[in-house]
Order: sequence, then C-alpha cells, then structure tokens
Amino acid sequence: MKFRNVKSLLSQVLEIADFTDNTNTTGYIDFDAPLPVGAIPLGWKATVSEGFAGDTTAVMQVGISGDLDKYSANTAQSVLAAGVVGSLALAADAVTGFSAAKTPRVTVTGGADFTSIVTAGGGSMVVELFYIDTK
Repeated sequence: MKFRNVKSLLSQVLEIADFTDNTNTTGYIDFDAPLPVGAIPLGWKATVSEGFAGDTTAVMQVGISGDLDKYSANTAQSVLAAGVVGSLALAADAVTGFSAAKTPRVTVTGGADFTSIVTAGGGSMVVELFYIDTK
C-alpha cells in the first residue's frame, strides 16, 4: 500500500511591485514553481503581512492562467488589510491528479482599478497551496 502525503507548495513572498497590472480591476502573479504532475489541490492559505490598500476592496483568488479560480471555492477573501485568509479548492482534478504540471496564479481584484492598489504601493503576502502528492 502506498501512502499519500499532503504537501505544501510555498510560494515566494508576493509583493505588489511584482504583480502584473491588467489595466482593469485585476492584477496577478504566477508562482515560481509549478504544482507537480499528479498533484490534487486541496486549498490554499495566504498570510498577508501588508494589506493591498488603495482601493475600496481587494480580494484574491488562486487558480491558473485561463481558470483564475481553479483552486478557490471562495473568491471573496479580502487582502485589503493584514491577516490570514484561505479557501478550499473548487473540486479535485481527479483521483489520480492532473497529467501535466500547472503553475498557480494569484489574482487580486480591486473595486475600481488595480492601478490604484499599485499606486498605493502596499501589499505583501505569502501563499501556501496545499495538495496531495499521488506520485
């Protein structure tokens, strides 16, 4: 019998200056390392050390390019102020996990324009993505 291990992919510290501004309400940053082949994502936790202020709201979600909420059942987790937030994944990819490595993407959405969050200059968090390693 092979045991499955819950793992944690800890991203780099995500700073506002490293986000890509979509010139709309959103900005994003991709993890440096992908989730491995066979991973089954369970959820994520973000420890916000400095809030993403400068707008009336700032909420985050974790997913991938083309499916921004793939790992976020709750996309209304506020990162406007310092604190700890998180979400379970939407659904498991399958019992065997996915067949190709996937690069997680963190997206922050403001109420008006992400540029106002960038201009305020604040925003820092560490995001952990928890998954089962099936390999």
